[in-house]
Amino acid sequence: MQSQMTKLILALTVGGLLSACGSKIEQSPDKMVRAGMQRMMKEDNQYNFSGTLKLDVPNQVNADIADKNSDVIEHKASDAFEVDLDSNSDEEAEVADERDYYKKQMKSLNKVLNLLSKSFTIPFTGAVDMPKGRIEVIPELRYENKNALVSYKFPTYIDFNNLALYVDASAITNISDIMNEQSNPTRVVGDRYLQLAVPQERLVHLPVEDLLKSLPKSVDDGYAAIDANAFTKVDVDEFGKNLEAKYQVRLNSNYAMSLKYDIAMLKSISESLKQAAAKAGSDSKYQPQDYAVLQNVVDGLTAIYAGDDNGRSGVPAAYFIQQLKNNSSPIIYNFYLDSKGRITGMRTEMEIPLDKVKEFKQAIKMDYRIKFDYTGSPKFTMQPTPQNSVNIGSGLGLF
Repeated sequence: MQSQMTKLILALTVGGLLSACGSKIEQSPDKMVRAGMQRMMKEDNQYNFSGTLKLDVPNQVNADIADKNSDVIEHKASDAFEVDLDSNSDEEAEVADERDYYKKQMKSLNKVLNLLSKSFTIPFTGAVDMPKGRIEVIPELRYENKNALVSYKFPTYIDFNNLALYVDASAITNISDIMNEQSNPTRVVGDRYLQLAVPQERLVHLPVEDLLKSLPKSVDDGYAAIDANAFTKVDVDEFGKNLEAKYQVRLNSNYAMSLKYDIAMLKSISESLKQAAAKAGSDSKYQPQDYAVLQNVVDGLTAIYAGDDNGRSGVPAAYFIQQLKNNSSPIIYNFYLDSKGRITGMRTEMEIPLDKVKEFKQAIKMDYRIKFDYTGSPKFTMQPTPQNSVNIGSGLGLF
């Protein structure tokens, strides 16, 4: 009897432990995503990644719009008809010709765009090493069709610690170098990277490390601002199976909801900088006025995303963002997690609003997929230094 009781207690204990272990992963969908993102930014924050970006242009011309344009043409013809009744047949023939020509042009344009969307992709690879504050992305512009293959790569390296951006633009600078060899040798790039960097005298007064430290919390605050019911756990799809994912969480979003995330994230960063400034003493590395510089930039972006900018910034994107505030076009985010709750990949499906391009019945669709390879020692292809780079910031009037 005592033996049976002991077995029962062991069984219940093991069952409780397994249940406790399972509950660590089997939680609400929104918390699964938030926990996965925090793990990616705090623990498994050294990894390589790869993915693709593809656009899909619907092979349809908006006939209604074509007819509407034809109506305008016909209206002009009607005015002419009132002036000269004898010209009626000529005007009608001209209207028909213009209408047919317009429809043919739009049909040809749409077919070309549809062909390009089926043949054009942007595969990419890269590496992330957050402890060292560096990220590398290598996008490839690739067109592939029957008997045709065109590819351009633009490796890009971001050094957050020094606020510097490096680009290997040899895919195009090799050609410009040939033209500049004789006319302007000082503009020859050669094998060097193009560099955009904040001058050192300004960098020493920017608390970049404090900004980076605030990112994990700001990302979590961004997701927390989204209604938890927007996250749902679904069956793992084919892309997830290729990633060997155990769980898949879908976030049904739209442009308005995405802006809500962006605003919450920016406000969180601003608050973190404000708190850091309040703690700064006279002997601190950075002073309150140093934090204020970054905080003003973040607050300016927040105003743009919130639609409170009123055009003061002069940023062209401000008007575009304002148009998205009430846009309900769907954006579907899929998060793929392994048995440890680690995000192994993501997929985003969205529609690019084309309210100003009325020749299309449907919006252009975008499919973005990315997989993560947590190596612990990510491989970088670029090793930029001041010696192998040319700073173009001053030439562009940026610094």
